[in-house]
Amino acid sequence: MNEMNDDKKTILSIFAHPDDELGSIGTLSNHVERGDRVIMSWTTCGEMTTLLKDLDIEEVKKERKRHGQEIVNIVGAEKAIFLDLGDTYIQNTREQRLTVADLYVQEKPDVVITWGLNNNHPDHRYTGYLALDAIKLARINAVNNGQSHRKDVKLFHYFESQSRLPVRYVDVSETSMEKAVSCANFYAEIYDWKNVDSWVIDRRKARGLESSTKYAEKYNVQFDFSKPSMYIC
Repeated sequence: MNEMNDDKKTILSIFAHPDDELGSIGTLSNHVERGDRVIMSWTTCGEMTTLLKDLDIEEVKKERKRHGQEIVNIVGAEKAIFLDLGDTYIQNTREQRLTVADLYVQEKPDVVITWGLNNNHPDHRYTGYLALDAIKLARINAVNNGQSHRKDVKLFHYFESQSRLPVRYVDVSETSMEKAVSCANFYAEIYDWKNVDSWVIDRRKARGLESSTKYAEKYNVQFDFSKPSMYIC
């Protein structure tokens, strides 16, 4: 991932809760390494977690925002953005779609990474739909005093076997792999997760075997605007 970057891109991740982003750390870190602009966002602060029982809601919000910022620091991303739409309140309403659309207008992403559309957690699933539907709203001047984001946005969903969308693998560099492990271990110390190195590495190794790389992350992709080629190889 050391090639020259003459066309700096903006990569935006949008997930529901801090720690949801762990499956995309390799991809995000690759783009930081290449010199792209990487922004990490969450639709909620994850304040309904049962793992911080000794804190009240506002303290939990503050703590989980700190978690997100720490992950941003490890990845080397530009910033953390919390939309604070309410943990367990994500519903893909027009109001919430407009909030995400405004995020797009402000940050102007080329690529968005998010949850899939079939996840069994409502906040995850509806965050995926918000990320998708906001692309159109951002294009049609629906937010932000008539400003828009009309650039073609490529949307990457966490891979789901039931999805009929095309599959895309991302080859994770050694440096990005180290960051993925570091991010997972950061949460592991807080939540007492076990065997973190194993599941972080083994999953990416398995994706790597599928795609003839050492480590990989796997997505379903919408709006792939690659130009047609005369040749298939």
